[in-house]
Amino acid sequence: MQTMKLYDGVITFPPPLWIKTKEELGNFKVSRHQDKNSFTFEQIPKDQKFESWTQMYGVYAWYLPEYDLKRFIAESLNALALGCKAEPKSVPVSADKNAVILTYHCGELVDDLVVNGNNVESGFLFMGQVDHSFAKVYQAWRGNSKDIGTEKWYFNDQIIAKAIKNMESIRYFKAK
Repeated sequence: MQTMKLYDGVITFPPPLWIKTKEELGNFKVSRHQDKNSFTFEQIPKDQKFESWTQMYGVYAWYLPEYDLKRFIAESLNALALGCKAEPKSVPVSADKNAVILTYHCGELVDDLVVNGNNVESGFLFMGQVDHSFAKVYQAWRGNSKDIGTEKWYFNDQIIAKAIKNMESIRYFKAK
């Protein structure tokens, strides 16, 4: 598990699914950005580029005193939807008072996001709140819509089950 202090909270989260052994723990590239009210930490496999990723794992946080969890979730999904030509689909996996886990699928990315024919994005989202702070963890995959339902498609029952288990292990709690 990785741990980070994010504004009013501390988040613990597992490594990306492409990391399968302890020896692979450094097998990623990182992009990190922070300003006063927002934080971004994105990881992709070492052999990929941020401009053309097919697997991405992001941890994001915001300090938003005027928000509640419902508004944060709605605006997060709206932001993801900006990358879709068609209406994206999200389905709740689990929810409680301070956190929600969703699946997400964009069946047709906007042209600016399509690289190497990868025109579809699917993933899993954890979104949580601690006081005035909000955290989001997003494990996503991009691929070609022609591959859906074939052996080339990365989403299968085993990946889905493991991704849900990983998302359910995330904790965002009050910093002491």
